[in-house]
Amino acid sequence: MKRVIACIDSSPCTHALADAAAWIAKKTHRELVLLQILDYYPASYHLGEISGVIGFESNAMLLKELAELEQKQSDIALEYSNNLLNYISEIITEKHGIEVSHLQEKGDFLEQSFSLLREDDIAVLGRVGERSAEKNKTLGSNVENFIRGANCTIMTVGETFKPPTRFIFAYEFSPTCTKMVKRIAQSDLLRLLQCHLLYVGDHPEILEEPASYLVEAGLDVVTEYRYGDVAENILEYQKEHGIQLIVMGAFSHSKIHQFFLGSITTSIFRNVEIPLLVTK
Repeated sequence: MKRVIACIDSSPCTHALADAAAWIAKKTHRELVLLQILDYYPASYHLGEISGVIGFESNAMLLKELAELEQKQSDIALEYSNNLLNYISEIITEKHGIEVSHLQEKGDFLEQSFSLLREDDIAVLGRVGERSAEKNKTLGSNVENFIRGANCTIMTVGETFKPPTRFIFAYEFSPTCTKMVKRIAQSDLLRLLQCHLLYVGDHPEILEEPASYLVEAGLDVVTEYRYGDVAENILEYQKEHGIQLIVMGAFSHSKIHQFFLGSITTSIFRNVEIPLLVTK
């Protein structure tokens, strides 16, 4: 069964993330899985291999206390994770009427999550994590790396979530965008929403073929031609029309590539509150 993987932590985005994941699961009839990665730092993380320091071997009692402290810390982190997963599960079941399952791992968030994700998953990620939230960041340090490294479709969510009825897809003439159009036509989620095809450039006729393809696939399609900067036009169009979701492909070698993996990515995240869906 296909899955929605909700990457849960204690950030301000968690409730909205849970709502988004539940919405996707209900729309697409996927299994909803809450994923919690325990990436806490043990007590001796910054102390190094102190047992090997000359003249320090006699402090066996200190090393024993550190080991006991680390075990205590591990137990508390596990209890916290269990409580968080159960709390979010109860909210989703009560609010959305669906059951959820849990995945719980220890280690680095990116490494562990990448090993668990499947190509046909939809992963839902908060725009900031619990550590980023503490530092008042608008974009979590793991978000762009997660988009780069995950092998599945990803939705990023801020502190609020409103179920979208429309999405923007910024199109260009490239193999990547051609593949993206096919993915949109086959998507069990995007097929249910109105598609706004936005082209930024000097050849507006470029949208005729992809628009026809999507219409034939059964989508409701609106086309728009703009000139200028890609990111600015996406933001302007989104605000003008109240679009609730931005859809992009993760790999390209032009302006769209810059949108994802350069400064334009940060600009979009900092200036728009709606979710971003990245497909691969």
